[in-house]
Amino acid sequence: MKKRSLILQLFIILFIILQCLIIFLGFSTYKYAETVIQKEVIQLNSNMLQQLAIRIDQELKDVEVLASRIAYDTSIIELLKNSSDGESVSKEQIQKIEGIMAGYIWSYRNTAMLIDAHLIDRHGNTYSTSYSMSSNQEADLAIYSKILENRTDSVIFPIKTSQNALGGTNYFFQVVRNVNAYISKQNYGLLLLNVNEKLLWDNYIRLTNGEKGFSIVDNNGVIISHKDKDQMNKTLNSFVEANNRNKLENYYLKDGKLHIFHQINGYGWYIVESISLKSAMMPLKKIEFFLLAFGFLCVLLTGLALIVVAKKIAKPLALLTNKMTEFNNGDLSIQIPDSTYREFSEVSISFNELIHRVNYLLEENINNERQKRLLELDFLQAQINPHFIYNTLSSIRFYVEMGKHEAAEEMLYHFSKLLRRVLSRADEFVPLRDEINHLEDYIALQKMRYSNAFTVEFLLDKNTLDAQIPSFILQPIIENAIFFGLQANRLIVIKVKAELADNDLYISISDNGIGISQEKITEIFSKEVQMNRVGILNVHERIKILCGGSYGLTIEQNQPEGSKIILKLRYYT
Repeated sequence: MKKRSLILQLFIILFIILQCLIIFLGFSTYKYAETVIQKEVIQLNSNMLQQLAIRIDQELKDVEVLASRIAYDTSIIELLKNSSDGESVSKEQIQKIEGIMAGYIWSYRNTAMLIDAHLIDRHGNTYSTSYSMSSNQEADLAIYSKILENRTDSVIFPIKTSQNALGGTNYFFQVVRNVNAYISKQNYGLLLLNVNEKLLWDNYIRLTNGEKGFSIVDNNGVIISHKDKDQMNKTLNSFVEANNRNKLENYYLKDGKLHIFHQINGYGWYIVESISLKSAMMPLKKIEFFLLAFGFLCVLLTGLALIVVAKKIAKPLALLTNKMTEFNNGDLSIQIPDSTYREFSEVSISFNELIHRVNYLLEENINNERQKRLLELDFLQAQINPHFIYNTLSSIRFYVEMGKHEAAEEMLYHFSKLLRRVLSRADEFVPLRDEINHLEDYIALQKMRYSNAFTVEFLLDKNTLDAQIPSFILQPIIENAIFFGLQANRLIVIKVKAELADNDLYISISDNGIGISQEKITEIFSKEVQMNRVGILNVHERIKILCGGSYGLTIEQNQPEGSKIILKLRYYT
């Protein structure tokens, strides 16, 4: 199966995480900039609408002041008073009243052409400065008199229309108030000022373009002033919905446009600005372009940075992998050069120390194997003491000469079995039961030589008989026990005991002979290995080589007399 690169996967994941972070930051910045720009656009245009509202409010107040000046003119009041006393109205009086009203209107040079004045006395006589924006005065008098009853201020009424001389349509609103004597408050008629809607849209027309439009609506959303006259008297439903939905905000979004409005104080009217959202958010395009360019640059730089870092990490790892491959192929002379990076420097130092340690252990293992083979050679060559062979053969000849053929035959049987095992066995480890069988042949020969001099008892746990032990390690211990035990001039009892403890095999060989002093024990373990005979130290070193440094034999004083040798072996099955 093809292996995948962990470094590549990690850096791809890291790259993806960084790109997600860049995208998130870019999107957050974009949305924040969008919010800020929208607030700035709303604030700037709200300030502009506030100025427009103040200007329109002032012009409407000027019209109301104009109406008040006409309504309170003493000459007009006097002429209307004569008419109310029953005197007929002469043409001269009509012209005089109309002249006075025209004089007031023309005192407002900037708006004079946009205002018509109509005064209706209580007898229905009408005095007009112009008929360009005329209406049905009789109907107006009936409606407005009821509305203006007991009122001394002006009232502004919605947009009306009239046909002009050219066949076009005039749009105007009316400022209406009672004509009352200033002191007596006697009512003498009704004053109507028809104000052309142009008075309103002159304030915003210069600001109108393809991306921005204005309108003035009343509290119900009915359009009072608009550049497009087809929209006049229509209801701006989106404004009504927004105004009812949120009284705290002065803007709303509808059909891709930003609508901002501001109230014209005292009249219940609103000036509404409609801005193309695309045009209003034009500065956001520059930010969007900057964010895209910056994001692309970040992606490019992070990609390049990750590639450089990945190569810097991959190069030492590749070197380490190659060196490990060489090591697996058997090259133990390799070394990794030290790195300038602390982490890889520690790895290279550890790897070089590992190679050094492996070489040291191999060298030590070779030396141990050499020592082991020397000990085994010494052990195998010295298994049968030459004196033992000579004495055994002499005993066999003696039995033959004495005519004790059965004894000679038995002795020769055990001796041949002993030689066959010694000369044919090449296994380092044998089962304990096989080692005991070898001992029984050796003990049988020794008993035929030293009749009634010693006995051997085997106290072996059943679970130890199949344990694997180094071959020929018990015979030298038994031989020493017999040899030194004969010096005690009494029956020697040799006990061989085997048991398991703590997952290790313990074999003890005890006797009731003359024993071994502590000085002799120290001398045994301090002597160098002899190549011409097998001794206790030989057995001890062989166990340590085959089982490990924590294993071997110990010598103790046996109670009440004699000695005891304990072999600690690794438990193998």
